[in-house]
Amino acid sequence: MFRKIVFVLVLTFVLGFVKAQNLNTSPYTRFGIGEINSMSTAHYRAMGNIGVSFADFTYINVSNPASYSSFKKNNTLFDLGVTTKVSSYKAVIDDVENSSSGTNAALNNMLIGLPISKKTGLVLGIMPFSTIGFDITSTDTDLIVGDTLSYNYSGDGSVNRILLGIGHDFLNKGDTTRFSLGLNSSYLFGTIDRNNSVIFQTSSFYNSRVQNRISLSGFSFDAGLHYYQQISGASENDKWYWQFGATQRFSSNINAKRDYYAYTFTYNFSVQEIAKDTLEFFEDESGTISIPDRFSIGFNIGRNKQNKNVWALGAQFSVYNWNLYQESFANVSSDYQQLSQMTELSIGGRITPTFDFANKNKNVFQKSTYSLGAKFGNTFININEEQLVNYGMNFGISLPLLSSRSLSRINLAVELGKLGTTQNGLIEDNYFKCLLGFSLAPDAKYDRWFRKRKYD
Repeated sequence: MFRKIVFVLVLTFVLGFVKAQNLNTSPYTRFGIGEINSMSTAHYRAMGNIGVSFADFTYINVSNPASYSSFKKNNTLFDLGVTTKVSSYKAVIDDVENSSSGTNAALNNMLIGLPISKKTGLVLGIMPFSTIGFDITSTDTDLIVGDTLSYNYSGDGSVNRILLGIGHDFLNKGDTTRFSLGLNSSYLFGTIDRNNSVIFQTSSFYNSRVQNRISLSGFSFDAGLHYYQQISGASENDKWYWQFGATQRFSSNINAKRDYYAYTFTYNFSVQEIAKDTLEFFEDESGTISIPDRFSIGFNIGRNKQNKNVWALGAQFSVYNWNLYQESFANVSSDYQQLSQMTELSIGGRITPTFDFANKNKNVFQKSTYSLGAKFGNTFININEEQLVNYGMNFGISLPLLSSRSLSRINLAVELGKLGTTQNGLIEDNYFKCLLGFSLAPDAKYDRWFRKRKYD
């Protein structure tokens, strides 16, 4: 019990530390509602985000709510994850390469999975939906006024989701055939700040700035289906299988409130900002933000020994209709840039060398699960008629906590990727992401979590 308490306290400290950090540093978070967070935990992230076709009772898979029906009786699951991103930015301006870097950390997920019945599972939790964090400055010379101008674009904020999902088996023939459906209901909320400034370096002209704060809240829904089919193997304890999954996130109009302030100002001794004239001002202006739909489909094949997965290999394809994204307000139209349809293709797999946990001659790394994946796709960002491409490679490990006699694991996922290009005056983002997750689950043979005792 003492070790469990210490473990929870350490996690609380880590999460508190992460909360205080910058959420993002990418200049491309200027578009839309920022960088969209992958809806996956560390184990599935390590396989390249191909979780739509997987249903595994040892992990919470929020990529497909139909997978919740795979939870086992008395096997409550907790999953906590924190993520860190390190980016190296490059741009070529007037044949000179400029570079910078940024680091950010954030909570990735805090989830609990509850088996409601033999055929039904429930998931509760919180995850980030998107993050924003950019600060871009460029300079130019105005030939008319003979002065150097600085253009600054900055922003920060996030959109988060509170998740409630349910999955149910409509066909269950034990370990041979299963068909399930599921639904995730997400309450989205958050605040986005965007500021645009034009500053004259030496002349007596007034500088100008636009401050735009949007607070949004509303519901989003996504549905999923999953099918599992076992194939005859070499023996009763050696079986092959295949799985199919598909999800649909429905488009939704999220309520938004906007504070809009456009004004001119000067600097006193180049330090203190002195406001001059108010150009436009609106407070608590009502509007909507349209979050578009998304469709994902996946397939995987694998092999089980003694009802435990030895290896699996799969692929997934997703389409996000971000070209339908809109910000609508009554007074002043938002200056958001039109987005493009986003597509992504991912492949990946996992392997566990041995499940002989009782064998003391085999170390923990021989009993761990190793994952590898890759992704490639067009993003929703389109600049100068060039749609940016994002590709990356994922790998990771799931370490079992053998001494606890439970199904708990420490999951580590790493992603190396590249977004954008240095051509046509654009910025290239070479990034490194690390996601550390903790899957906490009892072993029904030993632990008694959430189980009513018959005798006191």
